[in-house]
Amino acid sequence: MKFFKYFLFTLVLPLSLEAGVNLKNGNFYITYFDVLVPGGGKNLEISRTYNSKSTSKGWFGFGWGSDFETKLEVAADSSVIIHENGSGAETRFVPKGPVNAAEAASKIIAAMRSKNKVSDEVAKNLSEKLINDAELRQAYAKKFDVKADIAQGTKLFSSSRGLQTVTRLNRGFKRRYNDGKYELFDDDGNLTSIHDRHGYKLFLNYKNGKLKSIKDSMGKQLFFELYADGKVKKITTTGGKSSTYKYDGGDLVESKDIADNLYKFTYDSNHNMTSVIYSDGAKMEITYTKRTQFVSQIINRSGEETKYKYENNSKNPNFHYWTLVTKQSGGREVTNRYEYEIKPRPDGSQYTYRTLTNINGFKTETVYSECCSNPVKIDRNGDITTFAYDESGLLTRKTNSSGKFLKLEYDKKIKKINKVTNNDGWTKFEYDKKGNLAKARNSEGKSVLLIYDLKGRISKMIDYHKKKDKKRALTFKYNAAGKPVEIAMSNIGKIRVSYDSYGEIKEVKSSAGSKMAVQVTNAFKNLLSIVRPAGVNLNM
Repeated sequence: MKFFKYFLFTLVLPLSLEAGVNLKNGNFYITYFDVLVPGGGKNLEISRTYNSKSTSKGWFGFGWGSDFETKLEVAADSSVIIHENGSGAETRFVPKGPVNAAEAASKIIAAMRSKNKVSDEVAKNLSEKLINDAELRQAYAKKFDVKADIAQGTKLFSSSRGLQTVTRLNRGFKRRYNDGKYELFDDDGNLTSIHDRHGYKLFLNYKNGKLKSIKDSMGKQLFFELYADGKVKKITTTGGKSSTYKYDGGDLVESKDIADNLYKFTYDSNHNMTSVIYSDGAKMEITYTKRTQFVSQIINRSGEETKYKYENNSKNPNFHYWTLVTKQSGGREVTNRYEYEIKPRPDGSQYTYRTLTNINGFKTETVYSECCSNPVKIDRNGDITTFAYDESGLLTRKTNSSGKFLKLEYDKKIKKINKVTNNDGWTKFEYDKKGNLAKARNSEGKSVLLIYDLKGRISKMIDYHKKKDKKRALTFKYNAAGKPVEIAMSNIGKIRVSYDSYGEIKEVKSSAGSKMAVQVTNAFKNLLSIVRPAGVNLNM
């Protein structure tokens, strides 16, 4: 029953919060989920993330960004940069061949000379820097409004966050993920719609460049009320619930979500968040170094203190550095070390070549590939694992110094794993037309068949063990919010689940008592027993 309740719980997660420090660059981040509208198995939600290293000013003020603020930008070298979350990480899409960094540098310098006098010597020195530094190239291109003209039908590629492509359309751009999901952007790079493989769609409605509403294909809708400067003042659901926001200048200083959770924020003169004040009076405090603006200390709402110290290799300070993290543990201070080594690519972009962590004396060194930033070698205190990939960046083999191995094969069309072989045997996977896992079976004679409804939810699961000649068939029914309300097993019984007004599980009843719960639990455990030993994530 414990496992079964956990399975149900994962389908109805409440609003949540995430916070931490990026040890690579000293960035403080924190995420809030302000709005969540359930229905049809797909929640329409608004989350926002603050990044202290962000210099952008988005819908929620300095440093804040949201998924719907994801922005596409065409670079001068014919690559495309997608700014995730508006103020978050960047995903770079490039052609199959090398980008023409030299041509981009020439265009940038020409644009500079059209506005200012630039000597030949300055132009020569700057050109060399632009060719060898993709970030600098992009910064200058943005400043002087230099963009490449990407022809309709051109396809660009990225594997830094899974296999993705960006295609130039007649109007705008299309970003496609390997799982079938895609996003559309207008010519200005604004996100206009999101589509998943099950037919669920989400549309962003703008007026005069300002977001007015977000609507999905299931009829759920959010309305945005803005201040005069474009920052969000209020978000209202069709049910009348709302989240509200207050600002001091460009900084968000107060927010209230649809569950009436109130948060207050303070900042320093550089827009670095210095505290979060909760409705019960508790506080989280963040301190930064003066020179680099890296996080130096965090005191959480429980009073626990974490210190951060940043050091580097004096011979190569910009490309080899480490962070020391100190916490109290068992009445004494414990310091762990996180080391990073950066290398440039031929086009001037950079990637993390090596990381080395020392946590409580346990050392882990990871070396990454140049093309896709995938790990090629991991050394855990002498236990070495190596990785091999195909030309698309998909993992094909994993080998450990102990003799354990993992071989992966992929469906040629959808690029999903269709066979895994390891020391214990093999596991095969089949998918339906939408890319959902439809069947899994292994060399031990275990198999699971999954059938989905039109909204991509599991409607039937058949669990079979060939050697024991045992078969279980489970059927699932969902309510209007997409939450499971009935799970039935032939010749055993049914489990009925009810929810309160907040969508939390209120009661679980079974006509067959604990026997039914045990059968359901065992069926899901069998599914996991097939998938987990394969050592892969199937993105079910």
